Amino acid sequence: MSKIKYIVALFLCFSIFSGKLYADTTTKLFINVDSPAAVVIDYKTGRILYDKNASQKRPMASLTKVLTSIMLVENCKMDEMIEVPKNAAWIGGSTVGLKKGDKVSAESLLYGMLLPSGNDCAYTVGEHIGGSIENYGVMATKKAHDIGAINTNIANPHGLDNENHYSTSYDMALITRYALNNKYINEAVATRSKTVNFGSFSKNLTNTNALLRSYEFADGVKTGFTNGANRCLIASATKDNERYIAVVLGAETTKIRFNDAKKLLEESFNRYKTRDISDYLNFYINIPVIKGNIKSYEKKISDSKEIPITDEEYERIYIKQDVMQSITPPMNAGQKIGTIYAYIGDEEIYKKEIILEEDIKCKTPIDYFIDAIKNMFTSIDYM
Repeated sequence: MSKIKYIVALFLCFSIFSGKLYADTTTKLFINVDSPAAVVIDYKTGRILYDKNASQKRPMASLTKVLTSIMLVENCKMDEMIEVPKNAAWIGGSTVGLKKGDKVSAESLLYGMLLPSGNDCAYTVGEHIGGSIENYGVMATKKAHDIGAINTNIANPHGLDNENHYSTSYDMALITRYALNNKYINEAVATRSKTVNFGSFSKNLTNTNALLRSYEFADGVKTGFTNGANRCLIASATKDNERYIAVVLGAETTKIRFNDAKKLLEESFNRYKTRDISDYLNFYINIPVIKGNIKSYEKKISDSKEIPITDEEYERIYIKQDVMQSITPPMNAGQKIGTIYAYIGDEEIYKKEIILEEDIKCKTPIDYFIDAIKNMFTSIDYM
C-alpha cells in the first residue's frame, strides 16, 4: 500500500470510529445514544439541541398521560369531583386501583396518572372530558395539533398500544414544554412520592421516574412502557437556570432509557449556554419610495434575543433581510414591508417582521412644483 493510500485509509477509519461517538458539530446529533429516537429541546425557547430520528412516528406508551394531564387541567378545576366509570376499573396495566362509582378529585387523578402511571386514572379523565374514549381521542388530537405536535394522533388517554395511537419524540417534547407551563403539572412531575385520596381509599404513590432519585438536576417528567412502544421517557432537568427537556422512545431496557436521557441532558448542559445575540440584531432599512411624499423610508432597528447556543454556533450566525425593493404609495402605517431573519446554517433562530410606522402618500402637484424649484436652484448653483 502506498503512503498516500495508507494515510487516506487511516483517516477513513478514524472518521468512522469517531462518528460513533460524536458527529459533526454542525449537526444536531452530537452524541450517540442506544434509543432509536431521541430529542432535546430548550424549555424557554423550544430550540432543538439534539435530534435523532426526532420526527419518526412511534408509539409513545404512557408518555400520552402528559397530554391527558393538559386536557384535565384545562377542562376541570383541581377540586372538581369526578366519578370513576366501570370500565376504568378493568383497564389493566399499571393502575392505582380505582373503584367504580367512587368520586375522585381532578388533582388526585392528576397525581395518579403522573406518578405511578395509573391507566385507570387516565381512562376516567378521558371519558369524563370526552364523553367517550373515541371522542376524547379526537379532542386530544386537536389539542396536540394546536400545540404544534402535528405528527401526533391520539386514540386513547392512557397510551396502551393501538395502531392509531402515535407521536414523535419531538412532538412529545413540544407537548411537555407546553404542559410544564401549568403549575399543577409542573409540581406533580417533580414529586417523588405523595399520599393521595382516591375516594374510598388513600394510597402512597411513588413516581416511576427513577431520575428524580438518581440525578440531582432532574425535575420531571414521565415514564412509559408497552410491548409495542418499548421503554420510553420524558426527562426534564434544570441546572444554572437552564432547563432542558429530553425525550427517548423505543429503548430496549429501562436502564438504557434512563442512561440515554441523563447522558443527553448532561451533554446539553456542557455544550450549550444561554447567550444574548443582540450584537447581530442591529439593522438599517432604506427602501426607495416611487413618486411619494418622501424619497425613501429609512429605519434603524435594534433587538435582543437570548437562546441556548454553543460558541461555535455563535460565530456562524448570519442575517438575511427580505424587504420590499421599493414602496409605491399610497401605503398606510401598520403594513408589513419585510422580514429579518437570523440563521445558524439552515436553522432559523430569529424572525422579526418589519412594519411601516408612518403613512406614505402619493406625490401631489405641489410636491412636484417644490421639487422643480429645488432643481432649478440646484442647477443655478452649478453654473
